[in-house]
Amino acid sequence: DYEPPAGWESIGLAQTCGHDWATLFYDARRWKVSAWSTGCLAPGRSFAAGVFAPAGGGVALTVASAHFPQTQHNASAYAEATATLRAVLARLGAHKPEAATVLLADTNTESPQAAASTAWHNSSGGVNKTNAALLSDLGLWASPDEPPAAPLFKGCCCTPFFAGDTPFSWEGDRIVANAGSPASSRVLFDPPPAWACSEELRNATGSEFHKGVAFDLVLPAARSVSVAS
Repeated sequence: DYEPPAGWESIGLAQTCGHDWATLFYDARRWKVSAWSTGCLAPGRSFAAGVFAPAGGGVALTVASAHFPQTQHNASAYAEATATLRAVLARLGAHKPEAATVLLADTNTESPQAAASTAWHNSSGGVNKTNAALLSDLGLWASPDEPPAAPLFKGCCCTPFFAGDTPFSWEGDRIVANAGSPASSRVLFDPPPAWACSEELRNATGSEFHKGVAFDLVLPAARSVSVAS
């Protein structure tokens, strides 16, 4: 039932993959959508993507939000999800050489360094990817260098997944771009609000509250974009 503030619109506001949805909110006074797509990366895992042109003219920006599947018990889940999202991005024109794209995602995959620093994470059998490898798998990055991105942070989750785990010990939430220069970033809901991690909420909804991240990116032609996930 949520309605964005006046002047703001959304892509993917309704549930699209069971009890799951990925939503993009944007200031319609500054951005005009020329194409968009929503759907499922996997059962119960959603994506929303759009091509945004500045209202005053200029180069368009493709933005994709996605909820990747877990990989600990399904080694092919990451490959299947990235293949699906890669095809969506291709249809939206994100693979053109001049295209600028930003990914906002709960990737459910840590960096190799983060996984190696925690014994259970390193031995869990999950997929671990650098930001460069992630964008390469999506057809968005060919350089050996790391792409512009918000620093990885421990954002998941209120509820530990397994005995021995602690709240907010996973680094799967990311904002990554294939163009521009990072200006600043900050973790949101840190510390988390009391209601977000309450036992009552977890029991009633199964909530796995994540902290968020905000990222300011300076794009070519001196355009500045602020995104949050």
